[in-house]
Amino acid sequence: MAVAVVSEEIAAGVNLRDVNNPAVSSRGGLRTASFIGAVLACANGPVHPPPVNAQAPPSAVRLSVGASGFQPRRVTVAVGLVHFVVTSREGDHCFAIPSLDVEKRVRASRTLEVDVMFEKPGEFPFLCCVEGPATAETGTIIAR
Repeated sequence: MAVAVVSEEIAAGVNLRDVNNPAVSSRGGLRTASFIGAVLACANGPVHPPPVNAQAPPSAVRLSVGASGFQPRRVTVAVGLVHFVVTSREGDHCFAIPSLDVEKRVRASRTLEVDVMFEKPGEFPFLCCVEGPATAETGTIIAR
């Protein structure tokens, strides 16, 4: 439909570059130019701003766990949502952050992926709950 309107104006001899010219605008050129601008603005589809409460994608932290403990043992993250990717070097283990009620099994044959929300800065101990807190399988997450 927009193409037909443009073609009619061109056939009528309206120079669309002269839309500010009073003689041209009296023939409907300004209305046509406004319409063309609206059509062109919509040609690429609607532009939607991001939602106001949208969060940035979580940062990713990779950990591995085995009989000798977690690697790395100390991790610094930004306050907010953090994506953990935990693998087992041998056997079954657990990834637990007791203060945040996180406790997930880490299987020898699978990668564990879990998102954790750190709502405030602080130090958050993590451990393997299969072995217990008295083992070397502990670490600290520092949220800043």
